[in-house]
Parts: sequence; C-alpha cells; structure tokens
Amino acid sequence: MEKPMIRMEGVSKTYQRGRISGAATIQAKWRERKAAQGEPTREFQALTDIHLEVQQGERVALIGRNGAGKSTLLKLISRITVPTQGKIYLRGRVSSMLEVGTGFHPELTGRENIFLSGAILGMKPREIQKKLDQIVAFSECEAFLDTPVKRYSSGMYVKLGFAVTSHLDADVFLMDEVLAVGDMAFQKKCLARMREISLQEGKTILYVSHNMETVRTLCTRSIVLEDGRIAFDGEIEKGIARYLNPDAQVRDWYDLTQASRTGDGELLRMQSARVRMQENGLVLGLTLRAQRQLEGIHVRLTVRNSQGMVVGSSYSQAITLQGGRDTWVQCTLDTSMLVCDTYVGDLFVVEPTGTGQRRHDGVEAAIAFSVEEANLPCRMRWPPRFCGNVCLPMMTVETEG
Repeated sequence: MEKPMIRMEGVSKTYQRGRISGAATIQAKWRERKAAQGEPTREFQALTDIHLEVQQGERVALIGRNGAGKSTLLKLISRITVPTQGKIYLRGRVSSMLEVGTGFHPELTGRENIFLSGAILGMKPREIQKKLDQIVAFSECEAFLDTPVKRYSSGMYVKLGFAVTSHLDADVFLMDEVLAVGDMAFQKKCLARMREISLQEGKTILYVSHNMETVRTLCTRSIVLEDGRIAFDGEIEKGIARYLNPDAQVRDWYDLTQASRTGDGELLRMQSARVRMQENGLVLGLTLRAQRQLEGIHVRLTVRNSQGMVVGSSYSQAITLQGGRDTWVQCTLDTSMLVCDTYVGDLFVVEPTGTGQRRHDGVEAAIAFSVEEANLPCRMRWPPRFCGNVCLPMMTVETEG
C-alpha cells in the first residue's frame, strides 16, 4: 500500500487568548504588561491529539460546528501555522484555498496572479502558460483578465481563485467554504471539476463546508470534528447524521425528569421513557405522573430523521390517568414505512380543548431509535436524498392480456 498523502500523528494546536505573537503594537504591549502583573495566561485548545491518514485520490469532508477546529486543521496541513504538539507528514504539492482569493496580490492583474500562484507552487512559467487558456475559460473572467483583482467582485474573485487552484499541478487540494460566494451554476461546475481531477488524475481533496448537499455531491468520506477532536471518521451519511444530530443516542431507557421541556407542567409531567424495537414497530413505554385524574389525554410523537427533518407525527389513543400516582403507558407505532436511519423522537402529552389542544408537557429529542432494515422486496440501499424519507406501501399491479 502506498504511503498516505497526509498523515497526522498526535497533532494538537494551542492558542494564547488575548496575545498577538510578534506584533509590536500598543495593544500587544498592554497585554504583555497585564501578563507581567500576574494575570493568568488563558489558553485555547483548538485541536487535541489528532491522528489522521488520507490516501491518494480520497475526497474527504471536514464537517462540524463553528469553532470545532476545521479551519485550524487545514491551516496546519497547508503550513500556514505549525502544531503545538505532534507531527504532520505530507507527500506532494499542496494547494490551498482557505478563503476567497487566497494568495492573490490585489495590485496585480488576474493574469499576473495566475503566474504568481503557479510560482508559489513551484511551477515554471512555461508550465503555467500551458494551462493558462484552461484557467481563463473555466474562470469566466476573460474580459477582466488584465484588470487588477482589487477591482473584482467577490464572485469574480472566487471564480478566478478556484480556476487557478483546480488547474495548477498540485497533489492535495484544501478548500474551506470557497464555494459559498459563487453562483449555483458555478458551484455545480466546481464540484464537477473536483470530482474529475480526483477520479481521473488521482488528486486528494479536503473540503470544509456547512452545505451538506455539496458535501454529499463531492466527498466519499466524512470526518466530524467536535471541540477540536475527531468525533467520527467514516461514511458520508453517517458523518452528516452525527453532525446534524450529535445528541441522538439510542438507549433502552431515558430519564426525562431533568430534560428541558415545554408545556405548563401543572397537572402532568413525563418521568421516563423506555424504547425497544420489534418487527416493523416501535414500542414506547412512558411513565406519566398526574396531579389529579385526567381523561382524554394523548401522547404525541414527532419523528425527525438524521438530517433533522420532520418525517411525521403520530398520536396515541385516548388515555385516562389517575391522580396522585405514576401511570405506565405503552404505545406501539408501526415503523414499516420508515427507511433505514436513526430517528429522534419529540414527545408531548396533550389534551384536546375543542378548537386546539393544551400541552401539559413536552420534551424535544426525548428518545432515539434506529430502523435497521427497510421493508423492500429487494435488499437495496434506500437513498433518502433521492427516494424520500418514507417508504410508501407496495403498489398493486393489474395486467391485461
């Protein structure tokens, strides 16, 4: 097996809050004086103990919430900054586009910046000249090629920047939200280009984005960062599910007494929930505590998929509760129409009031459950992105002749 294009061993990055390294400014001197007076140094751990390998031709998505460490990781790989601990091994040329127009000189023209970017990568002028026509055609900026880039719009900047990055001879491409500015047609064009150079030329791509559709379109592997650590490394859909629903943990029993809740809670509160899956069904057990006897009470379950989208809601039959003690209620929901996924359930206890309903208690993301196998005639993998979140009942067929 060939050596990986990127290998990170125990990499950590620590920043000092409130300090500007090497900056001879009044602000920096003031902070240094405060530190000399005994003010404790405040450290921020951007990345902690990162172990990572990326092979040639992989298209890897780095996803996570703001502040998770995605951009810091790319800056370490691109050598913009150095790790506090650990080692990073790189193979081949690395081309980074960490923001719109990275590496462009504002006073130079678009043409001059193309040659400057190539020179930074170690390319000779004649090598850059061979690719000039492709870059210009892809960027759609031919009419402004000899105009200083400081006069470009943000859209023109990103178009030329991406065209340069994707056509010059690099082996590893680092991209951080670079498609957020371009129009939709250009985004599709860029994604097609990146897939092309990965599949046909064996280029390696690390892509940071909060747009899960572009992640699905471009990447084949996802790495989820949480608080500077790798929380997940694997399939795209599982990584997206982890990112969108980090708290969706499938368990047998849930204590609801300390959960954040909605509803008045004066007469009725949910105490706990038990969950188990049986063939084509979810069995939900609830412990309800009522202050007095209540009739016509309903449990409402709202189901959300791993993407956070509401799939549907279901109401229980009417329930009568005795006051002053706990009541155990068991509800069964037919899940045969749900496709394979991990689902989160919001639980509410409501009482009809004629034109509306009174919400006695409610807990969002109260439970989670997994549907392991869709009820399909052939054991195909169901892609919700194309086929929807619900598997409709099988169609009946009639034939003539």
